Amino acid sequence: MQRILLAAALSCLSLAALAKRGPSASDLVKQVEAKVEQGTVDPARDFAPLFDGLRAAKDDSTRATYVDAIAELGEARGSSPAAVKTWLLDNAPPLLLEVARSDASWSVRGDALMALRALDAPDAVLDEAIALAKSATGEASGFIHSRGELLQDWKDNRVSHGARPATAKPADAQKEQAALEFLRARNVGASSDALGQALVNAQPDIVQALIDAGVDVKAPGPAGLSSLGTATMVACAKKNALERQLAVIDLLLANGADIKQKDAQGNSVLIGAVQSCPLPIIEKLVAGGAEPDPVNAQQFTPLKMAFVGGHWDIAEFLVGKGARLTAKEADQLFFEKPQDPKQAAILAKAIKPAK
Repeated sequence: MQRILLAAALSCLSLAALAKRGPSASDLVKQVEAKVEQGTVDPARDFAPLFDGLRAAKDDSTRATYVDAIAELGEARGSSPAAVKTWLLDNAPPLLLEVARSDASWSVRGDALMALRALDAPDAVLDEAIALAKSATGEASGFIHSRGELLQDWKDNRVSHGARPATAKPADAQKEQAALEFLRARNVGASSDALGQALVNAQPDIVQALIDAGVDVKAPGPAGLSSLGTATMVACAKKNALERQLAVIDLLLANGADIKQKDAQGNSVLIGAVQSCPLPIIEKLVAGGAEPDPVNAQQFTPLKMAFVGGHWDIAEFLVGKGARLTAKEADQLFFEKPQDPKQAAILAKAIKPAK
């Protein structure tokens, strides 16, 4: 009987000690994750226990739990609300660098460094992390050095593709929450990368959700292309359904995409689209404000591209919108003039009268 009472007493003491210790790292993370998904998170309030827990942690398992949570919830290309990404980007880097300098295991220190990449930390932070990694000594220093090399390569690659994309800025909190739920169900993050992929695949429902989540359609896409450039030249090359492509273009135009934007070589959206898109998309672009006869740095125009590609329906449309070329330019494009009467008539109308 005494043994039973003693065991019960010890059990009560253990439970009391656990209660006094508070929730575990995993429990705290789950609580924050739930609030993020529900759209009720207050980053400053709800992440404070995670930050405090990471600072106080003495074992690597607990440290890893907190570091992984910060990286996942702050993932720049993930599906957390914009407010969460922004808050973590502003507040987490000093703590992650602190962990990288600490006596934590080499794996935890390496994860802390790579979490900075997940957050898409600014160059100054990455430079500090890279220098820290290079100076590592002791056990598994080679592993820490390799993390620094990965960060350097990633930073260099990011620079080569232009400035860091801006964090999403949703205009409506309710729409953002609904959009994020839609995207999570499809394993799609809220980022400019995700927008680029949705444009390539002509997915208007995902494009709309990303816009509602605050992703900027004016941000550069894959290979530096504009959103309209991706939604036309690249998407058309994939032979997507025409109706879906037209719907995507409508969404982009309605949300501020610049149809007059040109790249460094003077290539407009239209001159790229003519190379791979069908006539209805060309008509949509011109109706949306695209100049029908712009000239790039190589003196090519959409009309010339249409002739070169044998897209006579597009050429006829552009000529109807006032696009022209000189007789000399026509001679340079055609070794032999077209024999088809309709094609010959289109070309004849396209040539400017001699002065």
